[in-house]
Amino acid sequence: MVNTGLLVLTNPSKISKLLPAIKKHVLKTLYIQYFPKHNIILSSAYSPPATNFKGPQYSQVVANIYALATKYSTNLDVRVLLTSLKQPNVSITRTKKPIELVIFDKICSSSDANTFMQDCISNMSMGCTFITLDEKCNEEDTNDSNVNNSQDNNIYQSVVLGGTFDRLHNGHKILLSEAILRSSHKVTVGVTDLNMNQRKLLWEIIQPCDIRINLLREFVEDIDSDLNYDIVPISDIYGPTKSDPTFEMIVVSEETQRGGHIINEERIKNKLNPLKIYVVKLMEDPTNKEHEETKVSSSNHRMRLLGTRLKKPVVDNKPLKPYIVGLTGGIASGKSSVAAKLQKLGAGLVNCDLVAHSLYEPGMKCYKLIVDTFGSNYVNEDGQINRKALGTLVFNNKAELEKLNQLLWPVILDETMKKVEDLHKGGHDVIVIEAAVLIQAGWQNICHEIWTCIIPKKEAIKRLMDRNKLSEEEAEKRILVQPSNVEQVHNAHVILSTLWSHEFTESQVQKGWSEIMKDLSRA
Repeated sequence: MVNTGLLVLTNPSKISKLLPAIKKHVLKTLYIQYFPKHNIILSSAYSPPATNFKGPQYSQVVANIYALATKYSTNLDVRVLLTSLKQPNVSITRTKKPIELVIFDKICSSSDANTFMQDCISNMSMGCTFITLDEKCNEEDTNDSNVNNSQDNNIYQSVVLGGTFDRLHNGHKILLSEAILRSSHKVTVGVTDLNMNQRKLLWEIIQPCDIRINLLREFVEDIDSDLNYDIVPISDIYGPTKSDPTFEMIVVSEETQRGGHIINEERIKNKLNPLKIYVVKLMEDPTNKEHEETKVSSSNHRMRLLGTRLKKPVVDNKPLKPYIVGLTGGIASGKSSVAAKLQKLGAGLVNCDLVAHSLYEPGMKCYKLIVDTFGSNYVNEDGQINRKALGTLVFNNKAELEKLNQLLWPVILDETMKKVEDLHKGGHDVIVIEAAVLIQAGWQNICHEIWTCIIPKKEAIKRLMDRNKLSEEEAEKRILVQPSNVEQVHNAHVILSTLWSHEFTESQVQKGWSEIMKDLSRA
């Protein structure tokens, strides 16, 4: 297996058979160099044939390749190189990553293959080899079947498009390729930032804007390095389109087509020429599951990240057993249901809320601390702490909440660690510490990994109103004094969401548990 391969493609109708075979040879990145109308193996005398076709007329071929890659090679980063489609006389294949394996889709001699590799690949690794995968197809490649004759096949100097571009997927690659194929000089890409992302599903997991911009730039410069790229963050639907007179075309997807018309209305208002709108069809996701969208989308990708490790656990300077999972998340986020599922799988559980409740009992250390600090007004007639009255006080006054936390957290942690030790002695190698305050209290340092439950704020308010019989205002106050989902996610190794069905939550928990079991089995 190699990390990076190049497929020299002369017949796109073979792609559905080639991709499954290529997965056995290439692990990470597959470049595809398509040579239209060239049905013999490239040789030292190779000179691409003259053609009347322009780059845009191959957009359907490119889209089909990415669609099939989504179906057959979900783990490969497929990149269709566009320079030779726009400039047929260019015979040099340029890539950012060095090519370790060249795959030809037709039988060729070693001499012809080696000559092509030496003459036509600019970035080839030491020891680069080649293979041929002459997959037979029922359908022969023809000019007409691979040329796009719909919409607009003209070339424009300046093309613009926008989107979230979170964790670049093949739908994004089609959108970007359509813009690049239609541009002769410059492509501008607006990348959503700030409040624009908060309408997205699981927006808290969206990569930071600077990371998305860097990954986007690396991709577009890789597939066509001859263009100028301006990739900018945008905080509204317009971005630079409302003021830049040089833009000529905007590329949109079917679902954002209305946005293109709104942009043109704004441009006309600002006395700018309206943009030609090119609409890209949405790509169906052949692997979509229950609760997911039917199209290829970043939302689906983010849902599939739930339950997976997003960063390595902290195993240095602490024993591997007991393996401690810190389970946290906002109020009403479903921590207890996740904890119950982990218990069912074999984990020991320490519920820090219950630990705290026990320490509130008369005669316990926390009881005395609360009475000494807040007074006997917060003690019921039966001698118990009036938790409801105390909650009303601290959730309406941050200073009082901080005072209470600084009193209780050290005592709760001491008691929690005693329970962890007891559970380990009782035979549990994995122990879950369930604590809403885990991050604020700094307890993440005792954990090997942090699991964080998130749900949308509106859902949390609804659940809290139903569960605790609170008004909407009271529920929102309790949520606002806690760290935001973004803060919680920042510290997480594993993110979960109980927004959907019991079965989907269970599948997330199983993913994370399986990773822990693998680590412990290797210890």
